[in-house]
Amino acid sequence: MTDAVDARSTAARAGDSVLDRMMAARRGGWMAGPRPGRRSTLAALIWLAFIVFPLVNAVTNKGSVLDKVLTITAATLFVASYVWLVLTAFGARRRSLALTLCGVLIALALALTIGDRPGWGFLFSYCAACVALLWPADTGFLAIVVLTLVAGGACVAGGGAAGEGVGYGASTIGVGLLMVLLRDLRARNDELNEARAELADVAVAQERARFARDLHDLLGHSLSVIALKAELAGKLMAERPDDAAVEVREVELVARQALSEVRDAVSGYRRPTLERELAGARVALTAAGIDSDVQSPGTPVAPEVEAVLAWAVREGATNVIRHSGARRCSVRVTAGLLDTAVEVVDDGRGNGNESDGDCDVGEGGSGLLGLAERAADLAGCVESGTLPQGTGFRLRVSIPLGAHPR
Repeated sequence: MTDAVDARSTAARAGDSVLDRMMAARRGGWMAGPRPGRRSTLAALIWLAFIVFPLVNAVTNKGSVLDKVLTITAATLFVASYVWLVLTAFGARRRSLALTLCGVLIALALALTIGDRPGWGFLFSYCAACVALLWPADTGFLAIVVLTLVAGGACVAGGGAAGEGVGYGASTIGVGLLMVLLRDLRARNDELNEARAELADVAVAQERARFARDLHDLLGHSLSVIALKAELAGKLMAERPDDAAVEVREVELVARQALSEVRDAVSGYRRPTLERELAGARVALTAAGIDSDVQSPGTPVAPEVEAVLAWAVREGATNVIRHSGARRCSVRVTAGLLDTAVEVVDDGRGNGNESDGDCDVGEGGSGLLGLAERAADLAGCVESGTLPQGTGFRLRVSIPLGAHPR
């Protein structure tokens, strides 16, 4: 019982951790998003190739050596700050460093756009991408709008036309909003993956709790009885050996019953498959000297339905071998428009009860009754009985398409 309680406690703790993680993600503040991976980092660094073109223009165009040196220095500082921010600041939880580097990027973009040429206005797109990754969606959106206005104004102040300023502003807000959306999408995907992993752990813990509970219920009483009767048999062994022998036989009966119950419980974990059961039926029938005609299904079957049909194959083949006295037996799995079915037909002596086509196993044994219960869970039907000519036996189990466990 302690194992069952521990397993249920584990399931509860796992469920709480799912909620804790999701609530923490919802509360996400500064740097709440995921750290960029290698591909994202590589993509961010590839953008630096676009800085080469205005830098070449600045160096090749006419101007003083001092202006060229200042332009190259400012562009180099921008690249260095951007690389530093992408490679180290994201995910490092160092707010002051990230804000400082972001401020440096904006200041250098302003200086180059106003002081050198308006073509440097595209640098604000880099700034917008960094802002989108540094702040959560609500504050990041406002920061990108402000940065868009700054980009357009700096371009006009640097001597660019109004249309050019609008163009750089549009590229700034476009890149910024795109990065906000991608950041939010990635964060949600990471939350979903974590939640799925946690829920899978919860499902395993709950299944362990169920199995521990089932085993406790099945074995607790039986093992207690076995222990008491074994103790009593030991006490009677010397003075009353006949009574001791009775107690030992009862211990054996209780043990066999407990074993049967455990097998029933474990059968849910060892779900049979049609392919394995059909192969086993073919081998068993042949070994019993019965000519067999075993046909596999031509289409895949849902796991729940396959389990019931596999049990039907096993039960049908077992009954033929033990009780029919047949020389021939056919096992067919068919998939029709309305249902999927297993039919086991032999040419033996039958049981004297002709099948009337209803879902009734008649006076079938415990195996057929158990099979009927399994089929009923999926709204299925079990038909069994002697063939119309008075000899031979037919077992048919059908499950309607789209059936689900009740």
